[in-house]
Amino acid sequence: MVGPGSWRWGPLAAVCLAQTLLMLDVTIVTVALPAISVDLSGSLQSMQLIVDAYALALAALLLNTGAVADRIGRRRVFVCGLVTFGLASSLCGAANGATFLIAARALQGVGGAMLFATGLAILGAAYVGADRAKALGAFGAVFGAAVALGPLVGGAILEVAEWRWIFLVNLPVVAVAIVIALRHVPETRNPRPRRVDWVGQVTFAVGIASLVTALIKGGDWGWTSTRTVAVAATAALTLAAFLISQARQAEPMFHLALLRNRSFAGSAIAAFATSASLFGMFVYLILYFQKVEGIDGLPAGTRLLLVTILAFVAAAGAGRLSSAVSPRLVLSAALTCSAVGLLQMTMLDAGSSWTVALPGLVLCGLGFGLANPTVAAVTLAVAPPDHAATAIGMNSTFRQVGVATGVAAMGALFDHALSAPDAAGARAAQAASVAYSDALHHVFFAGSAIAAVGALLAATLVRTTPTPAPTERSPKPTVPAAA
Repeated sequence: MVGPGSWRWGPLAAVCLAQTLLMLDVTIVTVALPAISVDLSGSLQSMQLIVDAYALALAALLLNTGAVADRIGRRRVFVCGLVTFGLASSLCGAANGATFLIAARALQGVGGAMLFATGLAILGAAYVGADRAKALGAFGAVFGAAVALGPLVGGAILEVAEWRWIFLVNLPVVAVAIVIALRHVPETRNPRPRRVDWVGQVTFAVGIASLVTALIKGGDWGWTSTRTVAVAATAALTLAAFLISQARQAEPMFHLALLRNRSFAGSAIAAFATSASLFGMFVYLILYFQKVEGIDGLPAGTRLLLVTILAFVAAAGAGRLSSAVSPRLVLSAALTCSAVGLLQMTMLDAGSSWTVALPGLVLCGLGFGLANPTVAAVTLAVAPPDHAATAIGMNSTFRQVGVATGVAAMGALFDHALSAPDAAGARAAQAASVAYSDALHHVFFAGSAIAAVGALLAATLVRTTPTPAPTERSPKPTVPAAA
């Protein structure tokens, strides 16, 4: 509860400001990738890593960061996350090379994990009853608005300043959030916190990082080269070790028992498929706009804004829809919308206007908006109360891994399909445009396939009336408690 003399809505303000930063930095950077590539002489692989470094660090640290916060204090970890995020944003703005920027983006992901892992716990401890419902509603609205505004804000910044300001603009927001958190957010802990799972942390981080590295670098190294095979084998072995460690530990960070529940497994697959199919596509669609149509900045951001606004509108109505229609139908319909939308976007080619892909963008926006809140609703419905925090964390991890692997896998496909133009002069420019268009079609087809498989599995696994997931052990409670 908020203490006497504190601003009643201070915790909500601090958490919402942090959430705005987290979601803006997922989408805002996609619009700036062409400008970053030119300024830092970055390759396609570098652009992939600028997106993936953030998502990978966030996914790798999210679950264990919550355990640390439960033990040493959520406000403390939250403020440390803000400081880390602000420092990383400064380093991103000062980057003099692609490698430096990638490292700074990874540090942003570290700060993001601290903020993501503590935000809802802070709200749960600060508010009860009607106030908690209002706080969670505002939190969800800010989440959707930040995603929707990312491309537009990024494009607007690029119109008046260089790309570095998409990161530097975070600093005043960080400063305000720190002041509010220190003055108005009470410190809370879990009286019986889960211990930090170091074995799971290391094996999961190494496994996911190795998998993404193999996908991104495999084209350059050769898919059957010793280096690619070694990195892929490292990914397989460490991820297998991770699963074994989680099965054997009394208090794992990743509860495999939850995945035995069909509805939870279906919602996790839907979260992964949604992120992998759509976020991977955004990166290469922006590159197409710049390379073929010669536009970036605000015009490109405006085109992506259509997707995110529709996602926001669809998300607002998803709650009512899920209460009237089976969540299984909503999830399968959402992913089917994305699959059909991506398939329709293959009509876009070097000789057509971008509006040819407008129906596909509309369907992708609707699919994204319907999927996210429904996934969260199913996750909370099937998870036992004492596993709710872990279930939400696992769900978020599936999303971020989907972003990272989707961008990497589609990048490998795009790079493999992109052929050098066999022409000169004006004909070379036209041939290059055709090559980009053909390569983008491969991305659309891959994204459509991922979404379609996700729709099929969601329809098969998610039940009309979810039942609580089974657990092998009775874990220690994770209900927020005042310090």
